[in-house]
Amino acid sequence: MSVATESVSESSHTPLRTAGLGAIAGLGAALLAYLTTYLATSTTIENSTASQVLEALGSDLATWKVVGWVFLNAHGATTTFPGLFGTTSSTNLIENVGAFSPALYAVPIVALLAAGAAVTVASGHSSVKSGAIAGATTALGYMPVALAGIALFAVSIGDAVARPDPVTAALLAGGVYPLALGTAGGALTAALR
Repeated sequence: MSVATESVSESSHTPLRTAGLGAIAGLGAALLAYLTTYLATSTTIENSTASQVLEALGSDLATWKVVGWVFLNAHGATTTFPGLFGTTSSTNLIENVGAFSPALYAVPIVALLAAGAAVTVASGHSSVKSGAIAGATTALGYMPVALAGIALFAVSIGDAVARPDPVTAALLAGGVYPLALGTAGGALTAALR
């Protein structure tokens, strides 16, 4: 009896299965974090003076794209805007727009901790080390969303483009956040099992 139990338990720890679960959990965490950000900010964005002015000028400023900026800003990534004479400026809208709550910073944190925990539980890992490794696989699903956001959330303003900064979006939202928080969620869950 114990031999059968061990083989079932060991088979649930296959790296490919864990990676697949991590990719699904990471993708789910990114979509949940974006949706939460959308629900928290879309009305404010639609009613903003800047949005109305840009729409009047013919900009393709869609609410879902600006929500994408805020979503990536919640990871510490910046958004770049065109300036005068070909210059650009970078900003974090959560920090610089009083209408956005600093609580938005918690959205990706909670989503990624939960994703790391979910992978650890679903894949059956019970040691802190294996839970941490399982949780880190959330980056497999989260990183593509962050990278796609660099292109998807770009907005043409005349001949220039406002968009998430590619470097900070890729490094922070695509790498650091899912790796650190997924790992922490997986390790904590395994420690508590």
